[in-house]
Amino acid sequence: MSMSEAQEIDEGLYSRQLYVLGHDAMRKMGRSNALISGMKGLGVEIAKNVILGGVKSVTLHDTESAQLAGLSSQFFLTQEDVGKNRAEACVARLSELNSYVPVTVNTSSLTEEFVVQFQVVVLTNSSLEEQVKIGEFTHSKGIKLIVADTKGLFGEIFCDFGKDFVVVDNDGETPVSCMISAVTQDKDYAIVW
Repeated sequence: MSMSEAQEIDEGLYSRQLYVLGHDAMRKMGRSNALISGMKGLGVEIAKNVILGGVKSVTLHDTESAQLAGLSSQFFLTQEDVGKNRAEACVARLSELNSYVPVTVNTSSLTEEFVVQFQVVVLTNSSLEEQVKIGEFTHSKGIKLIVADTKGLFGEIFCDFGKDFVVVDNDGETPVSCMISAVTQDKDYAIVW
């Protein structure tokens, strides 16, 4: 049973999200089918958080197999999963996180006919060509799109929530930022802001 079918939001299960997001946002999430493509470390972390957040359903997508090197960042895979499709290998473990959220798998290439059934699409580990193709399609259909990736210490994110999306800044404060000037393994170090 999805959260939307449960009539009311399970306030015990979703108390933290309700406090931060509110009932309206939680109801919207409860009606959203999400596609998460790319089950390396970042993709599985996003999947974990989306499932715990209480969306209507999650589809895990990946066309590649687990590699030994990937076990260091993809915490839902084991050595026994090496050589298996990453989405298929971690679906059972991810499904256990929230019984309200059905989790399915797709291992085929993404097509417009498949993508159109989702309200939110998250692409990780995708080529620029795929990002542009899926991005143009999702934009034309009003589907929310998030493209994210990590490269070592660095990351990138692109969001397209449509032309009517408004960002509300509650306090107007400038976000805190800092630059990493060096990384060391020395025991004695100082953090300089």
